[in-house]
Amino acid sequence: MKRLPVAAVPAIAAVACVPVTVAPETTTAQVAYTVTFAFLVGLAWWGARGRSGRVLAAHSLVAGALTVWLLGDLLYTALDRLAGPVGPVSAADVLWISGYPLLAAGLVRMSNLRAPGRLREGLLDGLAMSVAVAAMFWYLMILPTFEAEGITLPAVVTTFYPVGDVVLFTAAAILLFAPGQRGGPTRYLIVALVLTFVGDVGISALASFLPAVEGAHLDGILLIANSLIVAALWDRRPQLFTPSHKADHERLHPARVVFLGVALLTLPALTHLKQEHILGRIVELIPMIILTMIILLRFTLVVRAQERGRAALAHRATHDQLTGLVNRQELHRRLDAALRHDPTGPVVHFLDLDGFKPVNDRYGHAVGDFVLAEVGRRLRANVREDDTVARLGGDEFVVVSLCEESAASILDRLRQVAATPLIHEGELLTVGISIGTAHARDLEQPTSDSLLAAADAQMYRVKAASRAARGAPPALLEPA
Repeated sequence: MKRLPVAAVPAIAAVACVPVTVAPETTTAQVAYTVTFAFLVGLAWWGARGRSGRVLAAHSLVAGALTVWLLGDLLYTALDRLAGPVGPVSAADVLWISGYPLLAAGLVRMSNLRAPGRLREGLLDGLAMSVAVAAMFWYLMILPTFEAEGITLPAVVTTFYPVGDVVLFTAAAILLFAPGQRGGPTRYLIVALVLTFVGDVGISALASFLPAVEGAHLDGILLIANSLIVAALWDRRPQLFTPSHKADHERLHPARVVFLGVALLTLPALTHLKQEHILGRIVELIPMIILTMIILLRFTLVVRAQERGRAALAHRATHDQLTGLVNRQELHRRLDAALRHDPTGPVVHFLDLDGFKPVNDRYGHAVGDFVLAEVGRRLRANVREDDTVARLGGDEFVVVSLCEESAASILDRLRQVAATPLIHEGELLTVGISIGTAHARDLEQPTSDSLLAAADAQMYRVKAASRAARGAPPALLEPA
């Protein structure tokens, strides 16, 4: 069966949300919402196929959150049909509220998979933002509800929803601020969490300030948000669950500084809103804003200097100085991490240059270094962003693909790396390449050492077969 395109998942929800938004109380809208939501939940669980270990656990928590939300909707509909209009509190609230910690737990596990041992900064920034959001909810939503209704069961249950949003916001902030790739599936998740936050706040605001307007009109936003969560799970790119090795993700993003500034100003701003005179508010807030901006600017400059020094040291320790590619130690670390997340997924291509030694001997080490650096650049340009390219030493290179699809698509491109001759100071240098490939799924208990050894052995078999087919060494160097 052909796999459903990722973009089709939110598209299906967008079609269903039209009647939900326009006429939520009609039977058509209710059927469209329920059927679409059930389809999304089924798709979320179907997307767990092939996952295992901690990846499966994170996926299951997120899919479980969507499941309990769907069950809450079904229970609410059943109570409404069987027992008449449902009051402000029902058993469905238990299911709806329980979805928030499930989804948050899945997001935090996902963040830990993306950045193992590197969540400290993201966790602190996320908590700072969450305290600010919690204070806003307290002042603007929870406290007014208690003042108007007293501490009653409906009022207490109502407060669980903004609390759940704060928990969800914290998990989303950790996912956003933690190191990791920001492409496709991550963007789906971030947009989904923003829409969930907006939808929940909008429904609560309508209930408090415009009780005559049905909050069900905003259910379409939540349906779109849920579809984006499912799209993120359905996307088979490894960005959600695989550590990123790009140094850029360790840098302090400007948006992060803005968020921290907003968090720093939230509590004082909320406190000053209680002042009766608007002039007094402005006079006190302006110096506070200026001082906050100066402190954040100074903080950013210090962090940037630390980042540059740390990045230089980290790059020197993990990369080959000549080619800029990953070195042997870092290759083993990344390959072991990939095997822990998916023991059958990684594919190793072991590359060895044919005829490099004659070039190096005839023209000297400077030309040999040029050849190695240029081959390394071409290798990096012909693989996917998620793939790892390493130089083991001498004229040996390794390319690691994280999944079967990636491995199949780049093998032909790797063979073409040496097909285009290299020109150095008027000399046309022709260097061949032999490639051996090893699949983790073909080994009983794959490790980084066993995978590299298998690929190395296959490379030598390819090299021997090529020499036998030619019958004699080819011309390795031609004058320009």
